[in-house]
Amino acid sequence: LLIVAAGCSSTSIINSWKAPDATYSPEQFKKVAVLAITKDEQTRKTAEDQIVSNHKALHTTYSLFSSAQLGDDTLKVKNMLKEQGFDAIIVMRLITTKSKSTYVQGGVNPAYTQNYIFYYPDYLKSGSYATDLEYIIATNFYSLTQNKLLWSGVTKSTNPEKVDKLVNEVAKEVVFKMKEDKFIPEK
Repeated sequence: LLIVAAGCSSTSIINSWKAPDATYSPEQFKKVAVLAITKDEQTRKTAEDQIVSNHKALHTTYSLFSSAQLGDDTLKVKNMLKEQGFDAIIVMRLITTKSKSTYVQGGVNPAYTQNYIFYYPDYLKSGSYATDLEYIIATNFYSLTQNKLLWSGVTKSTNPEKVDKLVNEVAKEVVFKMKEDKFIPEK
């Protein structure tokens, strides 16, 4: 989730799935672990801290186990979370990044057409290419007590500026889609 892009950022859900008859209830999921799968521990810490900051039932996992431990034995980590009283886990991971170049048409500089001053080297703007960076992120809600995936969503974010802003945008879209999919009941 390392972000080194410029420009405007936008995030949208491109796909989601909900297990039949699955719903989230605070009574059922009192203690939920949050795991951001990233290339480095600092980015993981930033992402997890950002997600849990909005809800008291959510807890970070970076203090419980390292990314290396997760890669070694996921079953052991899952059992450890159950032993510590976690009911579910939210997993966020970067699927891929894509560069997308588009041609931006040139034209007449509007400053010169208003003043009728024609300084020809700057009168006509040439076209150029703009490159956008897209991040595709999967977010899954897995019940540890039921031992099954209850909800999954994939988001696309274009030109995010910072990890914390990206995580906020993804979380906002995910919660909106969970409500739309009737996984999280409307209040």
